[in-house]
Amino acid sequence: MSPAATKPPASELIAAARRARDETIPVPYRLPKSFVVPQNATVILESSGLLTPEELKLVDLDATALAAAIKDGTYTSVQATTAYLKTASLAQQGTNCLVELFPEEALERAAALDAHQAAGKPLGALHGVPVSIKDHIDVEGHDSPSGFLSLVGKMMAATDANLVAVLRAAGAVFYCKTTNPQSLMHLETECYLGITTSPYNNNLTAGGSSGGEGALIGMKGSPLGVGTDIGGSVRSPAAACGIYSFKPSVGRVSFGGCVVPIAPAGCEAILGSHGPMGRSARDMELYMRIMAASEPWRVDPTLHVKPWREVTTTRKLRIGVLRDDGVVLPVAPIRRALETAVEKLKATGEFEIVEYKPLKSAENWDIISKLYWLDNGKMVYDHIAASGEPIVPLTDWIIQQAGGVDRTKEQAFEIVAKRDAFRAELARYWHEQNVDVVLSPVGPSPAPQHGTARYWNYTSYWNLANYPAAIFPTGLFVDPAVDKEDPEYTPRNEKDKYVRDTYDADVSIGAPLCLQVVGYLGYEEETLDAFKKIDAVVNA
Repeated sequence: MSPAATKPPASELIAAARRARDETIPVPYRLPKSFVVPQNATVILESSGLLTPEELKLVDLDATALAAAIKDGTYTSVQATTAYLKTASLAQQGTNCLVELFPEEALERAAALDAHQAAGKPLGALHGVPVSIKDHIDVEGHDSPSGFLSLVGKMMAATDANLVAVLRAAGAVFYCKTTNPQSLMHLETECYLGITTSPYNNNLTAGGSSGGEGALIGMKGSPLGVGTDIGGSVRSPAAACGIYSFKPSVGRVSFGGCVVPIAPAGCEAILGSHGPMGRSARDMELYMRIMAASEPWRVDPTLHVKPWREVTTTRKLRIGVLRDDGVVLPVAPIRRALETAVEKLKATGEFEIVEYKPLKSAENWDIISKLYWLDNGKMVYDHIAASGEPIVPLTDWIIQQAGGVDRTKEQAFEIVAKRDAFRAELARYWHEQNVDVVLSPVGPSPAPQHGTARYWNYTSYWNLANYPAAIFPTGLFVDPAVDKEDPEYTPRNEKDKYVRDTYDADVSIGAPLCLQVVGYLGYEEETLDAFKKIDAVVNA
């Protein structure tokens, strides 16, 4: 009998993978089987009674504050890790955001760090702080199936990814890995483990592809996490889950050890970068400082030799406001959030606000959607066929955006040339506008309903450009009383119509509203400086 004939059916493999994941949740942290998750899962933290009042205070801290509290002895790393193991367990049960929890390993590490602290030998800026990691990023001794059922149990990491090694040296405590979608290429997180939902409304997606990180952090199940972004994958989940994130330019941080089983080795048509996801703008800068201080170019020769620069802009920042990408008009709550932010910024008198018109948005998507799939998705389909797992509809959809054809090397070269020509044109255009940063929507709608996240270009545009971009929550949420769409609006095209057809203010009630700050290529320091200033005003 052939090996294929003895292979268990996909349904059994899926059930086994889910059981294995669920068994990593400690029994004392499991909710009763009769428990019904409320639409807004964030209420579980207090209603469960699992966390003590002191632990509830602890998990409210951002990573910067938690590191300081561990340093001054307010908390131990064991206390912090225990609190986050509890909240991560609840987050999993509320949103389906975890691939694995590793409590014993985490507590052993935390105890060792507390011993270092007691001896006066703290490791670094994140000493004792729990940090969560997206599934396809290698953590030594743990699996990285990357959203594919066929890879479960076959991707055990022998070493840490470069970024994980840097964070470990800085004192981080790793305690879980989080979900990403089948194919790693959705703005929704759905794979063999099921669908990850927004903490604020389980009718809505948690975003993707770092949706597990978004949901976990949105549930206060992590003070700081790491995702990756090639089309919006740390920004979409941040927006869907009401948190902060930052996408640096490719070439600034090392991607080594991030498993990419969807494209041939050596394919550099479009590259991703990793980035932090967390609770504050200052944590995004802290993460980048840690990465730069490690001199990552010494272990990854693809990077620029670029130490961190101290940047504090004292003049008025010139902010370009991109209200509309020219293809899909953002729906009512997104327009409301952007206008509210702009009015707050204007009221300070400390910013120069100008309109920033879009440049070739439709052409941008045509280029980048082809660059994603120069092999027409062959590797993705091969992984799916190997297990027989169902194809997620969005997997088919995104691959078909490339046109459904295998490309010759000449055709591939032509698309890459279009990429480079676009980047050159955008650089000229950006400097003609004389802006420091651009403030824009993260997407044309708040967190979409499940299975409907099909418009990427408010984020993927900046991946093709390779510009850094950061996300912050505005403190506003979808309110059906003010956020219904105008029924008389005439959609400008099929994409515009689709977004309006799949947005419903009543269904989206409570969805967080976030915005995006974009800076120029390689100007991470300037972008984060502006980001912090904008966030401070909008969330004052």
